[in-house]
Amino acid sequence: MAGTPSSPFITECTLERTLIRNFAKLNLYKIGWSELHQYTQFVFNIYRNTFTDEQPWDLTQEDLMTMYCEDQTYFPHSVYFGFMNANNELVGTMKATQKTDLVLLPAEVEYGIDVKQLSDAFHTTPHNIWHCGRLAVNKKKAKAAGVNSRSLFLELLFQSFQQITQHPGAIFLAEADKRVYDLFHLVGVPMQQIAQGKTYLGSETYPVVISHEGMLEWMEHYTCDLTEVAA
Repeated sequence: MAGTPSSPFITECTLERTLIRNFAKLNLYKIGWSELHQYTQFVFNIYRNTFTDEQPWDLTQEDLMTMYCEDQTYFPHSVYFGFMNANNELVGTMKATQKTDLVLLPAEVEYGIDVKQLSDAFHTTPHNIWHCGRLAVNKKKAKAAGVNSRSLFLELLFQSFQQITQHPGAIFLAEADKRVYDLFHLVGVPMQQIAQGKTYLGSETYPVVISHEGMLEWMEHYTCDLTEVAA
């Protein structure tokens, strides 16, 4: 395992996972540093077995190492959410990363997004931009736990929005392919495309944003249909 991350924000990190919510057959955690390699491998496996336009994503071991290096870099500035089953196996994931002077987001590197211009357009600051990614759900393990993948996706989205909107004026930034973009709109999330697409991690994707107000409005109407275990 790699060493403990070094960062001015290290006090926000934990080595072990922290329980957020206890559901009937799944627990939702804030993932710790010690589970980060497992987390990256899970997301990679889901992406590699995802089909777009009837073709699997063409991911390699080099892509896996790139993803793991990214996660090591982002971890001190992020919240990594993960659903786990009774066997401590990941079932669903998503993460939210705050833009800092130490972090270059994928939208900056891959798409040339100017975060100063973007933040100005939303009357906020670059440090109020939160990048979301690593969205992945194992449908078979979700079904085995008696839940559908869409319910996990919605709860992961809610948790990410809740994390982001704790910061006044904060906005959501991500990369989405057509499948994910359509899914967000299907569940009522007002996502906007802000640049042309390109191939990133094996799929045609484009950068998207969600305003602070858009997240708050969606959260107002969200109802969790997962069965929570009483404390």
